[in-house]
Amino acid sequence: MRNPKIRTFNKNLKINQPHFFILNRGLNSGKPSKTPWVNSFVCLCNDEAEMDFHYWLLFGLWKAKYFHQYLVGSVIPLIRLGDLYSVIKHQGEAIKLNQSEYMSTISKIKFIEEKEAEMKKKLLQLNNLKRALIHCYIKK
Repeated sequence: MRNPKIRTFNKNLKINQPHFFILNRGLNSGKPSKTPWVNSFVCLCNDEAEMDFHYWLLFGLWKAKYFHQYLVGSVIPLIRLGDLYSVIKHQGEAIKLNQSEYMSTISKIKFIEEKEAEMKKKLLQLNNLKRALIHCYIKK
């Protein structure tokens, strides 16, 4: 699996290959997303499998706050493109040694993410139900 191309995101740029976005400013720098942010990099991959591999690699690194050691800047911290690229390269090579275990872990993380999304949806519905029940007693 090759290293992906990482570029600074430009909203006017048309992207025709598998890609995802990486937040590059703030304490959440390194956070991957399917939708772009104003301050983000775009990670261009050759195919869906490569995109999936790198997306979940960055997700794990972000959750572990691995990028905090690379943040620079006094007011708004940011991660440099070169630092991000070297982290992806180094960590990707380390994971390739145990790729079957990594893929197993990723499938578990995807399952947990799906369950978390379902729970968030249920919590939102419960909050709406509470609001509706209280509305019955509010004077108009």
